[in-house]
Amino acid sequence: MKKKRLIKVSFLLMLMSFVLILASCGNSKSSSSSSTSKTDKNTLYIGTTNAPAGFNPINETDVAGQWVLRMLYPSLLDQPKSLQFKNNLAKSFTTSDDQHYTITLRNAKWSDGKPITANDVAYTLNLIANPDVETSYGTNISRLEGVNASGKTSSSSTSISGVKVVNDKTLTLTTKQAIDPNYIKEMIGFDLVIVPKHVVEKYNLKDLANSKFTTHPTVSGSIYKFVKYNQNSYIKLKANSSYYKGEAKIKNVYIKILTSNTLVTQLKSGSIDMSAGGGIGTIPVADVERSLKTDKDLTVKAYPYLQTQYMYINNDKFTNKNIRLAMTYAIDRKAIVKKLFRNQADVLPTTYTKATKYYDSSLKALPYNVSKAKALLKQSGYNGQTIQLIVPTGNVARQQSANLIQQNLEKAGFKVKQVSYDFPTALAKIKSGDYELALLGLSLNSDPDQSYLYTKSGSMDFGNVNDAKLTKMYDEGLTETNPTKRKKIYDNIQKYMRDQAYTVGLYSDYPFIIQNKNLHGGIKPFWVGSLYNMQNWTKK
Repeated sequence: MKKKRLIKVSFLLMLMSFVLILASCGNSKSSSSSSTSKTDKNTLYIGTTNAPAGFNPINETDVAGQWVLRMLYPSLLDQPKSLQFKNNLAKSFTTSDDQHYTITLRNAKWSDGKPITANDVAYTLNLIANPDVETSYGTNISRLEGVNASGKTSSSSTSISGVKVVNDKTLTLTTKQAIDPNYIKEMIGFDLVIVPKHVVEKYNLKDLANSKFTTHPTVSGSIYKFVKYNQNSYIKLKANSSYYKGEAKIKNVYIKILTSNTLVTQLKSGSIDMSAGGGIGTIPVADVERSLKTDKDLTVKAYPYLQTQYMYINNDKFTNKNIRLAMTYAIDRKAIVKKLFRNQADVLPTTYTKATKYYDSSLKALPYNVSKAKALLKQSGYNGQTIQLIVPTGNVARQQSANLIQQNLEKAGFKVKQVSYDFPTALAKIKSGDYELALLGLSLNSDPDQSYLYTKSGSMDFGNVNDAKLTKMYDEGLTETNPTKRKKIYDNIQKYMRDQAYTVGLYSDYPFIIQNKNLHGGIKPFWVGSLYNMQNWTKK
């Protein structure tokens, strides 16, 4: 009996041990998010440090939201390299006189099976031009015949006279005067995404910004379809089987919103396949060099880009040029570039970067000069009041730069208080003019026109600039089609902008392209155009 009991107990112990081993193996596998990411060929995990403010195709001003929208809605043209355009939804995009443009569409369908037609393109342009619709893209269409400088039609008009639908696959555009074709190709062909007319027209246009269309898109015409947005946590997308370039090889995408520290950790563990880059997947240079460049499983590269960081000045509140110049001279931008980016960034004389051929390389930034800043501050009439500096959270380097900027300004005699908000809240305050100073990054166009940022009719004139001379200079730049003459005009604009100090161009940091070597495809040097072949990306 004793022997039988011993055999029975031993067998039970062996069985329990076997179960524990299985359980241990199972727990190890399920708890490892890196294992899941590395072995899941059908899911792409992207890390970003900026939460999108929304998904409104005609009123999205933040870069994170604009980037996601490119995955959901089609553009007429792709731009894989700066000012080099390829046909996308458009089969052809031509002009013979730089004023009359003919666009022919390829055969394409929305994700619900409806055809994408010239009526959708015309509807999108007319939607932007509608006086009842809030949009950040008015400037993009402002050179079309039939709209004003803000890109709006008169209240009595329901459509843009310069936009004509010829048939389901063809439409024409007419500008007010001859214009550089690259401007139209970038501002309308590439920057704008096309919305589904049959979906949007069901909504009250006055309340479109708060509709389901902008919070939970149901119909896609690009690479992926929207599934879910868990606020400030992740965005889930799935492949659009109707996509005209072919269904994406990677079927699911998770865009995870992380702190930069967590992004570093998850890149190293393999639970994130790639950083979004482009200023929305920002990792401090020190972390890149210390933790990521040495990782044999990752590729890490950096390139100059159109992404810029500014200190916005509310010109309604700081009308005296001397106080704005005092702020500019007070900030040691070279120190910011050296300390925070280890010289992997450029000091900006204005708001143009080396990534555009219109950058004036001969123009020098106003130097760091505390004595001059103090003298200008004394002349400005500044009475010692405390000035609030809005700092959006999410971008660690920008937050660190805010501390240096505050110290610099206080050394010159300013009183400064930092106020931090999450990015959507900070952007809302800046857009409404409810600020004095604010740090903000923008991803600019290759084309040098920045009238939308610095003229009264500009859709993104967050600095409240009202300068008739500057407006005239921008108008001249837009209507000049000779590249050499056009370059000269924008050289003059850059010098004028530097000397007026309507905003402080801080730096343009080189965005890092960081991704797992198992990913084939991914971010390109010209970041904003990187998604043109996303349907062909694969994972080992």
